[in-house]
Amino acid sequence: MNDYAQELAGARELAIQAGDVLVRHFQTDLSVEMKGWADPVTAADRESERLIRSGLQERFPSDGIDGEEEPPVRGSSGRVWLIDPLDGTADFAGGLPIFAVVLTLIEAEAPERPLVNVTYDPIRRELFHAVRGGGAFLNDRPMRMRPRKDLASALIHVDFFWRRQEAWQTSLELVRRITAVAPHVRTLGSAALAQAYVAAGRLDGYAKVVSGRYDIVGGNLLITEAGGIVTDLAGRPWRSRGSLLAAPPDLHSQLLSLTRDLELS
Repeated sequence: MNDYAQELAGARELAIQAGDVLVRHFQTDLSVEMKGWADPVTAADRESERLIRSGLQERFPSDGIDGEEEPPVRGSSGRVWLIDPLDGTADFAGGLPIFAVVLTLIEAEAPERPLVNVTYDPIRRELFHAVRGGGAFLNDRPMRMRPRKDLASALIHVDFFWRRQEAWQTSLELVRRITAVAPHVRTLGSAALAQAYVAAGRLDGYAKVVSGRYDIVGGNLLITEAGGIVTDLAGRPWRSRGSLLAAPPDLHSQLLSLTRDLELS
């Protein structure tokens, strides 16, 4: 059985190096471009991704690479590295210190079942990681989700999908239903850090009408390895670009009773 020690070590090293790039650029006069409506990108995103790609190609030349800012690179191993070089670009560009670097290793034939994840917060120097079947860790200390049965005191993270015309009204309805019983809703601006915080017990759940790929699939591994449940809003297995519901077992069932009919058509 592969313990992915080399892959984990390489991903950790590259995440920290990329995080140093982000910190160097943070709160400087960095120009912000728009890839689309409400979809910013900066030179920091691109420099971070170039560093990670170069490092992965050197360490794991047969693996594929799929990042947010550059075209994918096909490999021969059947494995693919997903890269989010700066998750939380809007926070970063606005000077809000909530963002992360994310590297996730998947098998091309099973992209929803990640093998390794590293999520790094360069501001707080917190490195979250998980290996399938090996547990979840924060700075090498094991993480377990905190048990909580009372939604009224729970901190639930809810994201709005930035393409308003596709999911905005459904997202509003999601927030309305959750805040009716769990009023302490939060939105951090970094999906990856939100998932890491659920795994670490800092947040109690995460709900989203449309989820991404680069910033979500690895966080799902953190949560499940920390003892949580990850599904879509209807309780089915999570799929890339679908909805997301992640929480400890007791809260997941309660949240699911609120969300199971909110899937987009």
